[in-house]
Parts: sequence; structure tokens; C-alpha cells
Amino acid sequence: MKLHRREIIGIALVALALGAFWLWTQQRAVPLPPNAAEVQSDSDTLARQTSFASPWPEAELRAFYRSELPARGWRYCGTQTTPGCTKLFENLDPAKALVDVYRRDDDTDGRGQTVEIWPTQRAGDTRVTVYESRPE
Repeated sequence: MKLHRREIIGIALVALALGAFWLWTQQRAVPLPPNAAEVQSDSDTLARQTSFASPWPEAELRAFYRSELPARGWRYCGTQTTPGCTKLFENLDPAKALVDVYRRDDDTDGRGQTVEIWPTQRAGDTRVTVYESRPE
């Protein structure tokens, strides 16, 4: 079977588009720290949930995300107690947990996707759950 020039160009363009899309999604993806272990991920209609354990303390994990997410188009909005930030944890008692909330740089109306990071210090490590909400 001989491919014609148009078919070859078409296949090359599709491959290029798929590669560009993959690269774009990877650049926007929420990173995991290099020492993340016991990684589990699940997705439902409300949010994608990824959880992992890390030997880093809670403060270091929060600093990791505050450093890494802005380069991927996310801005720190506040915590679940900051009005208009969370889409998932409005009723969570701040005395029990503090969830960091990030929004996309281009989210001007507060209806876009959020990344909500909930680290919990345990004996010997920190358990982190990352929630990626869906846009409204």
C-alpha cells in the first residue's frame, strides 16, 4: 500500500496536534512532589481526587504547591474559609483542617476549575489529598 503525499501530511498534522494537546495538558496538570508514595487517583462527577503520602511536613508540601502551581497557570486564592475560593469544602471546620485553594489565572467569574489541597500530618509522614474540581 502506497501512501500519497496528502495522506502523509494529514497523518503528520494529526500526530503533531495530538502531541501539542498532550504537552498542553501536562503543563496544566497538578504535579506531585518527587517523593510522593502510595499514590491513588479517582475521578467522579464532582472532582478528580489524588491522594499520596510524603515524608515532607505539611508546611513544606504547601510551599511546594505554592511554588509549582503558578508556573502551570494557577493562582493561590486562599483557604476554604476565604469567601469565593472553595467549590468543595465550604462547611469544613477550619479548626480541623486547612485546605489551600487555587484557581486558574483566567477564571474571572469564580466558576472555573479549582485545585484544592488538603495535607494532614500523620505520625511519620503527611497524607495529602488533591481535589481538582470541574468547571461549572
